[in-house]
Amino acid sequence: MTLPALRDAQFNRWESAADEWARLSTALDQGGSTAASTVAGPLLATGWAGADADAAFRQLEAQDTALRAAAQEACGVAPLVEAAVSELRSAQAVLTALLAEAAQGGLAVGDDGAVRARACEPAHSADAEHAARISADIAAVLVRASEADELLGDGVRRLAADSVRPGLDAMADAAADSAMVAALASVDASAIPKGGPQEVAAWWAGLSERDRRRYLAGCPEALGALDGLPAHVRDRANRLVLAAAEAGLGERLAAERAKLDAVTGGTRGAGVAFIQAVGDLETRLAAVRGLRASLDLIPDGKAAPPAYLLALSPDGDGTAVVALGDPDRARHTAVFVPGKGADLANVPRDVERMRALWSRTGSTDGDVAAIAWTGYDAPNTLQRALDPDYARTGAPKLGRFVDGLRAAHDATEPDHVTVIGHSYGSLVAGEAAKRGGLAADDIVAVGSPGMHVHNASQLGTAPGHVWVARAPGDPIPELGKATYTLPIAGVGPDDRAFGANRITTDGSHGHSEYWRTDHPDSLDNQAAIVKGEYDRVHLMWGTPPPGRE
Repeated sequence: MTLPALRDAQFNRWESAADEWARLSTALDQGGSTAASTVAGPLLATGWAGADADAAFRQLEAQDTALRAAAQEACGVAPLVEAAVSELRSAQAVLTALLAEAAQGGLAVGDDGAVRARACEPAHSADAEHAARISADIAAVLVRASEADELLGDGVRRLAADSVRPGLDAMADAAADSAMVAALASVDASAIPKGGPQEVAAWWAGLSERDRRRYLAGCPEALGALDGLPAHVRDRANRLVLAAAEAGLGERLAAERAKLDAVTGGTRGAGVAFIQAVGDLETRLAAVRGLRASLDLIPDGKAAPPAYLLALSPDGDGTAVVALGDPDRARHTAVFVPGKGADLANVPRDVERMRALWSRTGSTDGDVAAIAWTGYDAPNTLQRALDPDYARTGAPKLGRFVDGLRAAHDATEPDHVTVIGHSYGSLVAGEAAKRGGLAADDIVAVGSPGMHVHNASQLGTAPGHVWVARAPGDPIPELGKATYTLPIAGVGPDDRAFGANRITTDGSHGHSEYWRTDHPDSLDNQAAIVKGEYDRVHLMWGTPPPGRE
């Protein structure tokens, strides 16, 4: 950075460039949804199938991923430019002040930064000292400006499309670059609120577009976990977290395999530990990849709404929340809470259940969103499922998530939320609802062992808005009546005395068939409840509320 370059710099052009990059990021972000609505959707509607169709859909998936990665990288350019401009403007102001001081003192400053007395004036020792000090200050401010310029150049080069690091795909590279953007652009993660969803929503609404870009570019992991943010923001952030998790697990797995290969003596000694570590990492990596596949634009060549990854934690058994359809704009939203064994590896199963439910609603215009909420640590075994602490810990998380849906929802659209709890998941819903902490219009308990209340009226909904399903051959409701139906043991949600509407489940059998598409009686009843079309619900007993207008 030379003195004339800094002195004469016009930073408005840099700021215009930052705005252009921001607009490009938005356009790239919208490209995926445009492709889904104008290309993938019409192709699926034609019934096109076969090898060529599969190849085309794979290409669309690849392009969708590329657009997402490019959008994130482009989003990172603007904060880097803005941070550099801020630093360079400050350096320019210091230089301007030094030049003015030199002129006032009768000193001449050359374009090389050298400072000396004017030729027409006699030299004095004081002038020489003054000139030396100003010369040193100018040199320092040029170094400062050069460093800012170099950091900007290095950062932008790292965001370039051809700079993906070995071993990473484009999304994982974009995730890794977010830390660099946060550091160079001085993004203050501590300013992200830690309060409730309403506070989060108000904070986001109050940010300028510039600050939103900075947080999106530099703090994806923090944003992805915030209930109350718009679904598209959380999805963008969490897909980066997903890519980073996959890359990180892959690296760790390769390292553990290398250690295992280096062990002598078969599986004895240290080799046993390495085998266990490899097995654990393989399981976790498979779970992450399974989740990624469940987010596909075109899952198995079937029509589906766009998927939004609303939360993700790959730690331990892992948790994730996947929405099919945009819950911020949907008039009806279903939140499915799975039970025992719910973890990251089983999220694709739960997403398929919600895909089946969404399909039975007949949604064609984005009026329904179906969410698989594996947002709590669920018991892994039947013995652990006897422990209610899993539900007591998960209940506030469920309540906060639903509050977040309300806070982020488009205020111009109706907002009808149905929470569907399966098995132990119904206990989580009951724990949340009985404390007044579940802002749901309808609650559906499916294969429920109990909800820790003895009557539907204690769940905080309007009369007639609690529903229960129990299929023939499902043993869990009976087994749970000695544990989870307190304070009156023996009265479960599926009993008349509980006061819920019991829906029919014709064609379903056992504990896991409530979402069968070949015998969709249970599915159709759930779909009617989700849409508020209560007159279409088939009941064994109960009194449904009036249908929604």
